[in-house]
Amino acid sequence: MGEGNSDPVPPGSIVLSKAAARRAAQPSWGRVLATTVKLAALRGLRAIGFGPRRTAGRLSPGQYRLRAWQRRPVAWRWRLSALLLALVLITVAVLRVTGVFPGTASALPRAAAAGSSPGGNAGAPGTSSLSAARSQAAAWIAAQVSGNAILACYPDMCAALQAQGVAAGRLMPLQDSAASPLGASVMVTSPLVRSQLDDEYAPALMASFGSGGARIEVRAAVPGGAAAYQAALRADLASRRSAGAQLLRNWRIQFTAPDAAQLRAGEVDSRLLATLAALASQYTFRVTSFSDASPGARVLFREVTITSEARNGAADLGAALAIVRAQAPPYLPAHAVVQTAGGQPALSIEFAAPSPLGLLAAVSLGK
Repeated sequence: MGEGNSDPVPPGSIVLSKAAARRAAQPSWGRVLATTVKLAALRGLRAIGFGPRRTAGRLSPGQYRLRAWQRRPVAWRWRLSALLLALVLITVAVLRVTGVFPGTASALPRAAAAGSSPGGNAGAPGTSSLSAARSQAAAWIAAQVSGNAILACYPDMCAALQAQGVAAGRLMPLQDSAASPLGASVMVTSPLVRSQLDDEYAPALMASFGSGGARIEVRAAVPGGAAAYQAALRADLASRRSAGAQLLRNWRIQFTAPDAAQLRAGEVDSRLLATLAALASQYTFRVTSFSDASPGARVLFREVTITSEARNGAADLGAALAIVRAQAPPYLPAHAVVQTAGGQPALSIEFAAPSPLGLLAAVSLGK
């Protein structure tokens, strides 16, 4: 009981206080390890001739051994000193990275916390919507974009594409808004970085996902920028309309009224037009529909479904499938299969995005 204090001291409090004081006085294991390495290094350096020496008085047996080590070749001593110095540096680096030294934290958590890329929107409102749009865009690209296309993307989008199975060798990471996507054929834009890059490098919208601040756009990269793209688009549109008109005059192919209107408007991919002309040179068939799988963008129709009303229609469609699959790029479709729809066999042909321009410049699709 303390003097002037009527309250008794709780039993065991003195023992606990002493134990707490001992724990507070004990250094951390990291500081002990660093001190141990430091002392070992100093002893090693002193042993090879560095550090203070005693020169007066009689030498002890230990000092004789010290002098014997000092008489070893200088090159050998320098190698040993370099080894000890490297050990000290490695130990200090490890302790700093793991956060053992007071006032330091692990570098890895800091890097992860600061990993907000230009293409990301971490912590901002609508993050879940942006993540969903990014995942949808990645899935669409993996399924619809040509397997030979080089994709320019921001880090978060590149990671989403790799998660969908897109090879890392096809990705061109864009680290900031000033990065150039030259050499890529497709660019995936970020809602946070969408400025001059669109007009300068990728003026053609292929698909879009999400809306507002969570909108992800997939664009075709065109050399020469928006002006060159518009000029090439006008020339290609004229070629597609001319080719469509020629197909409408081909008696071997029948079209529905909507499909005929799409041909006249030049809304069908050049590769489909050339493929239909090649098949019509050998078979008679009917086009049941043109279609595309590009959400959020008005693009050319890249898919067609055809049927045959001939007596040996199934065999003709099988032969047509073999012809289609034997083509070389860019006329080799991404998907081609004969399926049964409504009890009737149908051949479905689909080309990958993006739709190329200028393929019909020197091609005639006559009767």
